Amino acid sequence: MVISIPSFGLNTTGGDRVIVSLANGLAERGHTVYVVNLGADPIPYRVSPKVRITRVPFDEDKKDFLNFVVKGMTELANHLPDSDVYLANWVFTVFSCVAKRGKGKTVFLSQADEMYAFKDRSLSVLNGLSYGAYLLRAPVIVPSDSLRKIVKKRFGSEALIIPPCVDTSVFKPGAPHRSAVLKLLFVGDIESENKGLAILLSACEKIKNIRFELHVATQRNITPNDIAPRAKFPVVIHKPENDEALARVYRSSDIFFHLSRKEGFGLTLLEAMACGCVSIVTDSGGVNDFAVSKGNCIFVKRDGNSVARAIRSVYADLRRLRKTLGKNAVLTAARYTEKEMTDRFEDFFFEISSKKHGKKENRNIRRS
Repeated sequence: MVISIPSFGLNTTGGDRVIVSLANGLAERGHTVYVVNLGADPIPYRVSPKVRITRVPFDEDKKDFLNFVVKGMTELANHLPDSDVYLANWVFTVFSCVAKRGKGKTVFLSQADEMYAFKDRSLSVLNGLSYGAYLLRAPVIVPSDSLRKIVKKRFGSEALIIPPCVDTSVFKPGAPHRSAVLKLLFVGDIESENKGLAILLSACEKIKNIRFELHVATQRNITPNDIAPRAKFPVVIHKPENDEALARVYRSSDIFFHLSRKEGFGLTLLEAMACGCVSIVTDSGGVNDFAVSKGNCIFVKRDGNSVARAIRSVYADLRRLRKTLGKNAVLTAARYTEKEMTDRFEDFFFEISSKKHGKKENRNIRRS
């Protein structure tokens, strides 16, 4: 089977990590997998040599974002090879796949609620396009029941749930560690209001009589002063160069924070769980498929006071929580394997290809 995946650029996001993992898994099974990627930036994850990368020169200025999106969709459509399946993974790439008009079937992997993402009135047309992508009636795959319900409510159509995976050969527990200083960890976009760093900073300001450090893992070139210029507590910046380095950051922390308002799934939380972290979590929708309050993490309200109280409570009982919540978290993450994810995508691709061509497809492809 020939599978093409268009991308506006693969970056250090959970959604892009899923795309690369899936491309690797399908290619290793003998499928021909193309990733058509705008721009020349290197892909920040390990890519199997069996995956065929097509780099499309593209240097449009993102300041005119509407022009950037429209030209990007056109370039992707022009460079997609003839394929059996086109896997759109950002809402605008759906149009690129449909515009190809080849023999293949377009499938939309919707990893977030993208329909109303552009708040600036000048970008309202992009919200319209985001909404319209679902009206094209391409089969939709989502990572969680939360997103499935959103698609059902807004469009009256069913979406297939296929959760992402975590590489437990990399993201895994380490040796027990002790530190005189409590290490708090935030991973992700430091500027996004949705991710909740501001809430964590507010909580840190309320913590008294506990020695702690705030650790932030990000790919931005920043200093601690950029995070909290007037902080009365130490701030440590990490810029992990690969998954192994990121896993070490998880393992060296005492408490991991996932404080998003809305997430399609919450892959960083699952990575932290795989490393045995004690995690403080807000209800962002997608995490409910695997996060269980007082079972493998601790749920809190999304405000500084609630997070501060949770920090004090965890600190007072950290050793026991590592043995209970941390152990259960590792068992939870172990269920989300690359093999399971790839199996389900592969089965679905065969199914829709068979319907498209009115025949049974040959599935004699080795599953590793």
